[in-house]
Amino acid sequence: MCALCSLWWTKYNINTHWYLEQRDVNAYTFLLQSISFFVIFHNTIPVSYVYIEVVRFLQDWFINNDIDMYQEESNTPARVRSHNLNVELAKVKYIFSDKTGTLTKNVMELKHCSIAGELYLEGSQNKMINNSINHSTKIYILDFLRIMSVCHTVIPEKSKLTDEIVYNASSPDEQALVIGSQQFGFTFHTRCSTSVTITTLNGEETYEILNIIEFTNSRKRMSVIVRAPDGQIKLFCKGADTGIIKRLSKSGEKYKHQSLMHLNDFARSGYRTLCFAYKNISESFYNRWKDEYLNASTVLINRESAKNKVAEKIEKKLTLIGVTAIENKLQDNVPKTIQALMCAAIKIWILTGDKEETALNIGFSTTLITQDSSIIIFNESNLTDLRHTINQKIYNLGLTVETMNCTLIISGRLLKHALSSDLKMKFLKLCLDCKSVICYRISPTQKAEIVDLVTKYTNEVTLAIGDGANDVPMLHNASIGVGVVGLDGLQAYNASDYSIAQFNYLLKLLFVHGAWNYEKITKMIYFYHYKTVIFNSLQLWFAIYSGWSGEVLFDRWNIFMYKSLFTVSLPFVVGLFLTTYSTETRLKWPQLYYQTQNVFSLKMFWIWILNALFHSLLLFWLCLFIMRHEVIWTKGRVGDYSVFGNVIYTCTLVIVCFKAGLHIQSWSLIVHLAIWVSILLWISFIIAYKIQRTLSSDTMIKKNGNLEK
Repeated sequence: MCALCSLWWTKYNINTHWYLEQRDVNAYTFLLQSISFFVIFHNTIPVSYVYIEVVRFLQDWFINNDIDMYQEESNTPARVRSHNLNVELAKVKYIFSDKTGTLTKNVMELKHCSIAGELYLEGSQNKMINNSINHSTKIYILDFLRIMSVCHTVIPEKSKLTDEIVYNASSPDEQALVIGSQQFGFTFHTRCSTSVTITTLNGEETYEILNIIEFTNSRKRMSVIVRAPDGQIKLFCKGADTGIIKRLSKSGEKYKHQSLMHLNDFARSGYRTLCFAYKNISESFYNRWKDEYLNASTVLINRESAKNKVAEKIEKKLTLIGVTAIENKLQDNVPKTIQALMCAAIKIWILTGDKEETALNIGFSTTLITQDSSIIIFNESNLTDLRHTINQKIYNLGLTVETMNCTLIISGRLLKHALSSDLKMKFLKLCLDCKSVICYRISPTQKAEIVDLVTKYTNEVTLAIGDGANDVPMLHNASIGVGVVGLDGLQAYNASDYSIAQFNYLLKLLFVHGAWNYEKITKMIYFYHYKTVIFNSLQLWFAIYSGWSGEVLFDRWNIFMYKSLFTVSLPFVVGLFLTTYSTETRLKWPQLYYQTQNVFSLKMFWIWILNALFHSLLLFWLCLFIMRHEVIWTKGRVGDYSVFGNVIYTCTLVIVCFKAGLHIQSWSLIVHLAIWVSILLWISFIIAYKIQRTLSSDTMIKKNGNLEK
């Protein structure tokens, strides 16, 4: 455009300016002028991504060293592994959370148990080992305690400090059961490669370990096959009620009804529940099964599936012996954190493998479900009924405000049908309209599928948080994965984008660091374009004034130093120290979180650009008006256009520095240094540059004089 204007000016004005070189108006001249103006304006091209990467790196440092997100007990600070997601932390709309170890402490304690239909509450040790109990019940109690002491994969170790036995377990449940059995005189203390030894009320007993059928999420149970001290082969099994009850024999269901009543009471109280069962195995049957299981263990393709099929053959016709209730307390400030997240217009989904009653209790205890909440529970037996119920709920609730205060609860079994049929979109829309969703009895694969589906369908920023290895697929499928340090290992912690020690640290990660990062980088981008446009548009106004000649207003060194030295620190201080609200204010008012999401907009971007153009317009024409007679020194010395350029340069630099300071609320020492040093550097540079030019000129004069002589 400037090149075309140059041709137009040359054609109609060159004759009135006799002192200028005559130029032809042709394509060659247009090409030369295009190249000239490209050289002049090429600095307008922004390279703000360099600043963004540096600022993101420094923002990581702030998160990693935040003392409020450091847990002293475990010596665990917050960690950032994906700094390119720092801005996304301010845009989260959905949070998917695991329960055990994420919302709870994962420090488990055996509270109650039910043996042979008889309830034993906490503190009833004397009742369980009382000699007045009838013989058959006492046998059940002793067998129950043996299963607790033997059916596990715990490894005992002696503490170097106290010589007490310390249990290393892959699961906190197993550790709680082993420690709980000690209260009743059954102590597990030795594990060899082929046996375990326990101390009972009658002395030591050693059980030969024949096979261990490990727990998996699909099986929901684990079993050990042992040879008892009397030579009898036994199978001890523990697991979820869904994995045990349907494998009972007719005679083994004697205490089923009463045990399930107690189990449901435990679940409604928020406890984790486990069922315990056993069976006697004949020597001949075990030998045949052992060979079959060994063959399945050597299969190269689908080995786990083959082993599970063989395990099914021996894990049947069991005798139910009892159930346990294990307490897993909530982490500190979890209800407060959930409330704050919902006040910030974030929808919470809890994905857990526990029973419906336990999941419902967690909903109430975390305030995800309140007294004024309406609850939609799907417990249909088939797909047809599920389809009818979903259509009915959508028809009754529609898209009214009532759905926004509604919690939807569904099992993993029904969720599988709902997301694999023609109901998929309807059901998903119903879930998204609810303020919260609780999915119980759900597998890790289903967790990952749900997170992936919501992320792709809504196109919103989703956050998944978990602590175990089974949560890793869910963390990878979410926009942001947050790992919590848990007792189950560091798989989730190491595989996540962000790592924290407790669930309640999520508030500061999102509300403070996330909102600050987004606001700072947005304002930094605005300011970077502002300082670029205000400087380079001066060249446009000078082109108009100079007849579109293609002359440069500033010295080439001044142009280079503007971006690389004099204003290089200003975007950084804007991107690091600009804060509109303090930490305390943002944590106190969660509503500020979703208000911050509107910081960036094209409208605001163009306001900054127009502001830059307006400022450059004023700077150029006011300076031109002041220097219109060219005499700016008191002694009458005349300044040329390079002096005019330096005056505009100085004014522009001061305005840009003050513009940065105007948008920074906290003037720390670093901000002062960035602003005042930028101005002082320019003054020092222009003085040194003038001295250097003068010395060079004097040297040239001397050389010319010597040549004349």
